[in-house]
Amino acid sequence: MKDKIFSLLKRFGKAFWGSLSHNLGLKLLALLLAILLWSYVVSSNPSITRTKDINGLTAYLSNESTLNANRLALANDPAEALDGVSVRLEVPQSSYALADADNVQVTLDLSSVRAAGTQEVPLRATTSYGRVVRIVPDSIKLEFETYDSRSVPVNAAVSGEQREDMWYNINRLNPEELVISGPSSVVQTVASAYVYVDVTDREDPYVTAARFVLLDYTGEEIAQTLLSSSSSSVTVGVEVYPTRELHISTAIEDVVQGTPAEGYEVTSVSIQPKSVTVAADAQLLESLTELLIQPVDVDGASQTFSQRTRIVTLTDFKDISTEQVYVTVNIEEVRASAWADVNLSFINRPDDLTCTFTNADFRVLVTGPASRVEALSESGVEAIVDLRDLSAGEYTLPIAVDTELYPGLTLEFEPASVEVTLSASSGMD
Repeated sequence: MKDKIFSLLKRFGKAFWGSLSHNLGLKLLALLLAILLWSYVVSSNPSITRTKDINGLTAYLSNESTLNANRLALANDPAEALDGVSVRLEVPQSSYALADADNVQVTLDLSSVRAAGTQEVPLRATTSYGRVVRIVPDSIKLEFETYDSRSVPVNAAVSGEQREDMWYNINRLNPEELVISGPSSVVQTVASAYVYVDVTDREDPYVTAARFVLLDYTGEEIAQTLLSSSSSSVTVGVEVYPTRELHISTAIEDVVQGTPAEGYEVTSVSIQPKSVTVAADAQLLESLTELLIQPVDVDGASQTFSQRTRIVTLTDFKDISTEQVYVTVNIEEVRASAWADVNLSFINRPDDLTCTFTNADFRVLVTGPASRVEALSESGVEAIVDLRDLSAGEYTLPIAVDTELYPGLTLEFEPASVEVTLSASSGMD
C-alpha cells in the first residue's frame, strides 16, 4: 500500500514539474511568489536596516528661557546658521519610505550655555523612525552676552490716507509701556516703541490691535530678532470725527464787557485767527454757525489795546485747532459835531493885484473826537483860499485847510467857496 501511494505522488510530482518547466506563466508566478515571500521576511525583521540622508533641515532653538534665567542672551541672529542642516538616519527597512523631513526635528539646545562670549553649542536631532547617526554640522558657534531688560514708552501715530475733513486721534494705548528683554548691547539702544495705525477709509471711532516697532534714540528702527517683549501687540483706541471750519463772532456785544472811560467808546474789534477748525459729531457741527469768545473787559479803558482770550468751547467738542485767540479792541473818543467860526486867509496873492471878496458869514461844521471839536468850536478853524497863478478877474474859489492841522476831523464849510475879485494894484494894499 505504501509503495502504491509513494509511486502515485512521484508520478504527480513529475507531472507538475514537467508542466511548470514547460509553462512561462507558471514560471513568472513562482518568481512573484518568491519576491513577495522575501519582502515579507525583510519587512517583518527589524534587524534589517538602511541609512537615509535628510538634507536642508532647519534647526530650532530650545531652552532659550533657561538661557535667559542664567542671565545670558544671544548676541547675534543664529537664523542663517540654523538653515541647511543634514541628518543621516538608520531606519528599519519597513520604515524607510516613511522617514522624511516632516518627522525629523533638529534643535539647538541653549541650556548648556553658562557664560558670555563665544560658545560652541551642539545640535541635537530626533526622528519618529529609526535613529540619528550623524548631524552636519554637529554644532554651531554663537556669541552670548549679558541678558538685560528695560521698560520703554509706547507712542502711536496715524498712518494711511487721511481725509482733510476728518480728525484722527489716538485716545487709548494698552499697554502704555513695554518691557523689552534681550542682549544688553541691543536693549540699551531701545528708546521707545511706536505703533502706526492705518486710518484709510475709517469714518467712525474704533479699537484695533496693532503691532509695534522699536526705535533707537535717532529714530531708526531696531530689529526685534534677538529681543522679546512683554506683549506682542498694542491695543489702540482711535477717534475719528468730521471737522468744520467755524468763524468767531466779532460783534462788539459778543466780544467785550464793561464800559470804557467817560467820553470813550469801542468802535470796532478784530480777532486773530478769524476762524478755527472744530472736530465733533456731525449733527453738532451742522447746528453751529459761529463761535464765541470769553468777553474782554474794557472797564475804564481809554485807548486801543490787544489781549489774549479763549474760545468758549462745548464739552462735546472732540478737538479744536486752537482755543486761544488775540483780540484787538479799538477804543476812540466819542465823536461829536459842532459849528465853528472860520478864520479865512488868502495865500499866494500876486504882488501886482489886490484882492477883495464877498464878506459872507462863513462857518464850518467840525466832526471828530468830542474834546477836539469843543476846542475848535471856541477857537475857530484856520481856513485858506489859494490865489496862486491867478490874474485880474472874478473867481469862485474853494475854501480849504492845511490837513496836517486837523487830522481825524471832518470839516464841512458853509458856504464851501468864496467870491473873489482880483484887480490891478493902485499902489496901496
